[in-house]
Amino acid sequence: MSYYNHMHDSKGTKTKCGKCGKEFTWEEYGDIYPGGKSTEYIRCPYCGEVNDSIRTSGFVSTSKID
Repeated sequence: MSYYNHMHDSKGTKTKCGKCGKEFTWEEYGDIYPGGKSTEYIRCPYCGEVNDSIRTSGFVSTSKID
């Protein structure tokens, strides 16, 4: 998914891991402001596989779907 699409995703975006196939949610949080962005990786909370990344001034949190 492109960075543009991630910018317009709602909080708690559901996604499926490309390695283990389990679904999980991720969200961006913290002080979101223009400039000073770094790459944050979206890792599967089940197997740890990197599924995507976004450029943000905040942080990314992932959660298992039970």
